[in-house]
Amino acid sequence: MEKRIIMPGEKIAEGIVRVPNTYVEGDATYAAVIGTLDDSGKYIPLENRYRPSMGDVIVGMVTDVRHAGYEVDVNLPEGGFISTRVIKIKLEFGDFVICKVREVTETGDVELSEVRRLPKGKVVQFPTAKIPRLIGRKSSMIEMLKQYSGGDIVVGNNGMVWLSEKCDIPLLLKSMNMIDENAHTSGLTDRMKEFLEANGTRTVPEQIEEEHIDEGEMNG
Repeated sequence: MEKRIIMPGEKIAEGIVRVPNTYVEGDATYAAVIGTLDDSGKYIPLENRYRPSMGDVIVGMVTDVRHAGYEVDVNLPEGGFISTRVIKIKLEFGDFVICKVREVTETGDVELSEVRRLPKGKVVQFPTAKIPRLIGRKSSMIEMLKQYSGGDIVVGNNGMVWLSEKCDIPLLLKSMNMIDENAHTSGLTDRMKEFLEANGTRTVPEQIEEEHIDEGEMNG
């Protein structure tokens, strides 16, 4: 299916179409951010800011330790928060975690739960609108990246991606940059496979053992 690039302000449809990152002017709908439009008229934004929703799986880093809980950088203007009421062990400044969004309050505060501590590694940011391309259909892209990098990768809905220390980090960063730049094109998985076969070594990827932090009783 052919896709073409749509620039901000470009018309994507006659009439009113309820699609994120668009706006209506007169009797037509226009793109608010850069995206793609396929033959069927489906518009897919390629740039957007992460907006947390209950149940999202996100990756973050502990940035503050308090008596009441932990502040976590989750790629938002304000950090997420893990209450000490929902975990039984202590986290430390700099810990990488994977968790779920438990609640987004009316004021935009993000409360986190179902926390797991990740081993030492590297966390990088990836455009949230392109996370589906990084994962691939039925996880085909991310599994291929794991195989050729030799380590595990954890992708958060918030655009923060944890890379194991055992990964070929330079290869992964270059691969992720290629996916970012070519997310709007077709046949990307096949082209990435050719690149990885030429530049990496296929291995059985490391399986991380996340440290599960059992939840205690939640109040409220």
